[in-house]
Amino acid sequence: MVSFLRFGIFLVPCLLGCNGKGSSEPMAESPAEPVQSAAQLTDQADAVASASAQPGQESKPRPEEPRIYSKRRHVWIFYEPNASGGWTGFLGLGSSVRLKSTKSRVGDGCEAFYPVEPRGWVCLNHKTTLDPNDAEYKAILKYSPKIDRPFPHQYGESRGTPRYNEIPTREQQFQREYQLAEHLQAVEKLRAGQLPENEIPKSLRGVDVSLAGSGPPPELSLFPRGIQESRDYLKPLSTVAWSHEFDAEGRTWLVTADLALVPKDKVTPYPKSDFGGVLLDENTRLPIAFTRYEARRKYRRGAEGQMQPTDQMWPRMSILPIDDDKVEVQGKTYYHVKATDDWMDTEDATVARLSPVTPWGAPVQGARVDAPRDPHAQTVKAPEGGRKTWVEVSVLGGWMVAYENTKAVFATLIAPGRGGIPTKGVDPLQTASTPVGTFRVDGKFFTSTMANPAFVHSDVPFAQNFHGPHVLHQAYWHDGWGEKRSAGCINLSPKDALWFFHWTEPMIPEEWYGMRSDKDAGSATVVWVHR
Repeated sequence: MVSFLRFGIFLVPCLLGCNGKGSSEPMAESPAEPVQSAAQLTDQADAVASASAQPGQESKPRPEEPRIYSKRRHVWIFYEPNASGGWTGFLGLGSSVRLKSTKSRVGDGCEAFYPVEPRGWVCLNHKTTLDPNDAEYKAILKYSPKIDRPFPHQYGESRGTPRYNEIPTREQQFQREYQLAEHLQAVEKLRAGQLPENEIPKSLRGVDVSLAGSGPPPELSLFPRGIQESRDYLKPLSTVAWSHEFDAEGRTWLVTADLALVPKDKVTPYPKSDFGGVLLDENTRLPIAFTRYEARRKYRRGAEGQMQPTDQMWPRMSILPIDDDKVEVQGKTYYHVKATDDWMDTEDATVARLSPVTPWGAPVQGARVDAPRDPHAQTVKAPEGGRKTWVEVSVLGGWMVAYENTKAVFATLIAPGRGGIPTKGVDPLQTASTPVGTFRVDGKFFTSTMANPAFVHSDVPFAQNFHGPHVLHQAYWHDGWGEKRSAGCINLSPKDALWFFHWTEPMIPEEWYGMRSDKDAGSATVVWVHR
């Protein structure tokens, strides 16, 4: 996707199909031990992510902790008690942050600014409260995102759905929605099992027409006015993020991330991708081969050394530690999969290897001294302080490796731009390409609505800007890891995005929802992107 900051609101206009559209595919069965599957290896990553994740709204503040509570999607944390002096971060819907002091200051644009942890000032006004029992805040809190999970909301694709700020009457629904009578008749037949597969309208394929069955409507009267984003319709291919569903006025309604209402019968839920990368340690090291696009054939070596295909396959997106050297047999080359008798055709694998040096020229632990360095790689100054984190991303290889100084710590598949690498002299936005070069993490946002005139991606989780409009972020709408899917951004799987968000520097302050990587935040993770 492509992003911009405008008037303090983080929006991401993306070119057609920012990350590609299409349903996720079910994960294939795990390969046999001792080769671990992606799901098995990411159990470790989940543990790290859970340990480092922010507690979100499920963490109840102690009564003795003075806090300020957010009743909007963007409550700015200013550098100084001055609303026109720039912001360093913000609070999200239903979040809160501890106060450094209960003594407020009058400043430009607000009569009561409060200092918050670890830095900055928040204005006490109609968007905030010091009272955890504030009626508006308590009503909002029920629907705020669960930011300590890979999927902070539930997600689906719009089939062309209206957005309502209140529960509409049947008359209002018919006024707003084209051919609603025919649509609702088809929904009733589908729900009752009376609609043959070949007669299901295209607009209802994949739609969950079940009723909520229980759960009261939200307390809409307590929602602050103007809290919803300023759009009354989501075009087809747009995405919907929601936290709750309920029945009213003859239909089931979804409560969206910005507390609007959309009819459930006009949203197709996305399957949840379970893919995740692997933590690297003494037992699991690079190089690692990934199978992408499709399942790949296993080979065994015969008594005379020839390679013979077997009837067994590695599932798509398998993670396979391999020996560092290739073997050539009868004009073809193969990798040996460690701790097994299996081999794989090199053409069936994309391989992540250790970079010989860091972006600042220090030798990487365990790297081969004869390994060539990318001739186009830029040398940058080593970060001052912090863990000196950096990531290497291969656009054409579709992989990413994370490092702490000279040590590789994590490897995974990513989904780069559909256009591959940029054409010289052409804006990468025009070709849906991922820019190559050495960058840094410029900002971190737990969720961001990403939009362009064609469609909207709602509340995209774990977004991190690295190159102007380009972002590293979770993509809940596809399962094409290792494939070129985006309009130029670097897509991460849900599990990987959660882990990565809490691993990169600067660390987002506890209980903040978004931040800029400014001088007060500390060193920033270096992002090295190449072919």
